[in-house]
Amino acid sequence: MEHAIREWINLVSPNLSPTTVRGYLGWINLEIIPALGMFQISEISAVHLDRLYRELVARGCAPASVRQVHAIIRRFFNQAMKWGWTTSNPALLASPPKVPSAKVVAPNVEQLLTIMEDAKSVHPQWEAFFTLAALTGMRRGELCALHWNDCLDTGVKVTKSLIYTPAGGTREAPTKTHQGRFVAIDSFAKELIERQKEELRVAAQTLHLQLVAQPYLFYSIPNGSAPVHPDSPSKLFRRIADEHGWKELHLHSLRHFAATQLVAAGMDIRTVAGRLGHADASVTLKVYSHVLESKNHQAASIMGALLAPPSSNRASDTT
Repeated sequence: MEHAIREWINLVSPNLSPTTVRGYLGWINLEIIPALGMFQISEISAVHLDRLYRELVARGCAPASVRQVHAIIRRFFNQAMKWGWTTSNPALLASPPKVPSAKVVAPNVEQLLTIMEDAKSVHPQWEAFFTLAALTGMRRGELCALHWNDCLDTGVKVTKSLIYTPAGGTREAPTKTHQGRFVAIDSFAKELIERQKEELRVAAQTLHLQLVAQPYLFYSIPNGSAPVHPDSPSKLFRRIADEHGWKELHLHSLRHFAATQLVAAGMDIRTVAGRLGHADASVTLKVYSHVLESKNHQAASIMGALLAPPSSNRASDTT
């Protein structure tokens, strides 16, 4: 199997992000080949896979990590069947550990305002970055990849994401779902974007630099030619949250803030999913079901108020 899985990863790597390839190779080299590499593909059964999963759990691997190993093996066998290397996929019969649902934590409005104020004291563009993240629910890489021409009067075109390269740098790539979307914005968000553009114009003028044709909205070079590194806002957010003792918050919490606020306000799930860039609205429904539960109780109260007899009538019935 070792030769086969190495051939498979070499063939599929061009269609995967560098980060995904590194993750796959790590699990293949450290766990999959040592456990299964000596077998022929046709010899591997669900028993072998379940034994590997149990050993990983016993060594302290988190269920989510074991599920990653399972996903790699399942994907390999799916392709092996298409290529005629085997006639079955044992991963379909295996039993990887269940992963507990991740707890969605979003900052409240007061926390968010504090974070934005602290970010502004570091540099105005970080206040703009965090605010736009909270307003739109865009992913970190999507925000980093925004150019001026992506920002229109009525919304933001989200077609790219900034990802890591094998050499440790960054490059633009399609969004996580490989689908573009348009995120509508209001006058407040538009004003924020225009202020961010003006910040760059002033910085370039001060340093006697010529702006590039289409600058990045969030920049690391004051002519707009290079974006901020995705790690920079994450590290700053972590530092600010830690200073206030908010250990449960992280940059992705701003995406949760946008989603939970919209769902709680009664926005339909399909619209929320579209703004977040979820390919399937069921993903949004699953992740933010806890917010919908409170709406469920509100719905019960509304229906009860509609059909229950007035209290005065009930009182008169008892006399």
